[in-house]
Amino acid sequence: MLVEKNITSESLLIGCFYAESFLTTIQEMNREENLLRALNLFTQRSLELFKCNIAAIYLLNQGRYQSFSVAYREDKHLDSLESRRFPQDFPKISSQVNYLDDEWVLPLAHFDKSLGALVLGGNYAQPSDQRLALFVEKAISMISSFIFERKLRSDSLDREQALTLLLQGTEILVRTDSEEQLLSEAGEMAMEILFLPGGFFLLESSEGSWEIRSPFGRLKQAMDWDWLTWVRQYISKEECYLRNATVHCLEIEDNPFRWEKVWIYPLQTHSGVVGELWLMNTDEDLTDQKQEILAAFIRVIGVALETIRQRDELARLANTDRLTGILNRQGFEQRFREEMASSLRRNSKFLLLLLDLDLFKELNDSLGHPVGDIALKEIAQNLRAAVREQDIVARTGGDEFTLVLTELEMNEEALHVIERMRKSMHLEAYDLGVSIGVAEFPAEGHTFDELYRLADQRLYRGKNLGKGNIIAD
Repeated sequence: MLVEKNITSESLLIGCFYAESFLTTIQEMNREENLLRALNLFTQRSLELFKCNIAAIYLLNQGRYQSFSVAYREDKHLDSLESRRFPQDFPKISSQVNYLDDEWVLPLAHFDKSLGALVLGGNYAQPSDQRLALFVEKAISMISSFIFERKLRSDSLDREQALTLLLQGTEILVRTDSEEQLLSEAGEMAMEILFLPGGFFLLESSEGSWEIRSPFGRLKQAMDWDWLTWVRQYISKEECYLRNATVHCLEIEDNPFRWEKVWIYPLQTHSGVVGELWLMNTDEDLTDQKQEILAAFIRVIGVALETIRQRDELARLANTDRLTGILNRQGFEQRFREEMASSLRRNSKFLLLLLDLDLFKELNDSLGHPVGDIALKEIAQNLRAAVREQDIVARTGGDEFTLVLTELEMNEEALHVIERMRKSMHLEAYDLGVSIGVAEFPAEGHTFDELYRLADQRLYRGKNLGKGNIIAD
């Protein structure tokens, strides 16, 4: 009986030692705000607490066990652990403690949610030491709860910060004035909200082709990686997912950043899929939290993009002549003032031309307005084709067209240019002619009204002289 009492007393003393040491450790861990520092404290104390050479915590991340905190007595012990290639060859963990080749493998779980594992290697105490084994099993549930609570708190803070940034970003995105500004802002926000290293947008152009737009993050400095060619090769393939509303990922070819994956998210508006957001990532999967934030973020981009496009389309319609598709009077005046400011900065000149079709009323009266409309559309197309891209062409009245020929002053060469333009209108197809009045900026006026009035006076002076004239003075 005396022997049994001594054993019982010894067990109680050892149990009290374990409990007191463990509770002290937990209290110190609770004072640590950082999870890594807290678990480093635990693994270091575990060497004495659990009488082992190595204490290592692996946490589940993206479905894989990854080393998080390791403590060891000597370097040779760490070498032994690394030689086992943890966590790549990590065994499937059950709900029971596993004893494997001088190691204890303890599952970290909370309410059936797997968190990772604690490995105690090189134990002095054997599995037959029931006192230690029992204490380890009791203690591991407390550590699991600690990890779960800290990760939950960290995830909540990250989520709150991400949502706050998302709300702030939404206000910024909906106030952007252009697609380029929107995409640039959105790229910077993607890195800030999702902590991703880079990406770009792939948008459908008005011609139906796909354009790589607004690279952000490290792709801006990717001088030694021809990622543009890699992307173009992918989108040229028949099996390309473009215009598919499915989230998918691709393996990335060798690159200086050692990125493994690119996640591709469809960008949708009410008209359907209009492009994609490509996000570079080293992880195989994105967490549920990131997926949720990203989905909301992309919806915001889609709404902002559609708002800008609708606004631009309304502006275009307001400034465009419906019949001919070129600028109307309102659009012309806006472009004219922009060109005046630009010419003053460049210290250059330009010519304002007013064109009035001769015999157009007779064409309408004899062949009808539908034929007159066809003539106006063809003449507008011919004018647009006859001048340079930087020149401005508009229909500012029934049969009146207005042009700005940039970087040009009134001289003999300018008259030849205007004559060639008149011939390119192919007015003879409708038995029409044209009278032209010309004014020069800034020599003959500094405002739109001054120049327009002068060109208009010269135009009608030319018509009164017999039509078909070019009057420039």
